[in-house]
Amino acid sequence: MKQHGLTPLADLDISPLSKPNFTDSKIIKKIMRYEKTGRAIVEFDKYKSKLSDYGYWFVLSTLWVSYTGWSDLRLWKRLFNSNRPSRKLSIMKPSEVRKFDQLPESLSVYRAKREGELDCIAYTLNPEIASTWAVKRGVSEVHCYEVNKQDVLALFLRRNEHEIIVLDQSKVRFTSTMKIVNDSEEADTLHGAENDVIS
Repeated sequence: MKQHGLTPLADLDISPLSKPNFTDSKIIKKIMRYEKTGRAIVEFDKYKSKLSDYGYWFVLSTLWVSYTGWSDLRLWKRLFNSNRPSRKLSIMKPSEVRKFDQLPESLSVYRAKREGELDCIAYTLNPEIASTWAVKRGVSEVHCYEVNKQDVLALFLRRNEHEIIVLDQSKVRFTSTMKIVNDSEEADTLHGAENDVIS
């Protein structure tokens, strides 16, 4: 519903905490020159103290969603772990907050681990998405986990990946693996608590 020619923020899927901020706009312009590159998060770290609380969380989530190729995971963890206020309503869009609030207290999550991967913070709620990532990464299985909702920092729907962020890997409990099987292959015996196959 429009009022006085303006569309309410909720209709635009913009946080109610979003307010015009000249300083934020200047800093964001500097950082976003490097969007979709690993340099962007380094620039964010350099200028973060000048951002408002909303600006901090909004830009951090935007950078994560726009580029998560090679970059320093320890840096991402430190930035996501900030004690700045208003995280939930700033880091997620209103539609993501609503979906997050509807999630059960215990979640099944999935990840296509890279070869030699020792740490990660991102998982998906959708096993088919994890399967797609397994193919992209050239790995033959998806790892399945359980995690408590209280240990999830955020839910991102923006890339249609149903992605959740969990900063502490010890909070994510391994349950099983799912073998990725091509149409021409037969399903192998799987390891773990369940024997599921993603085709």
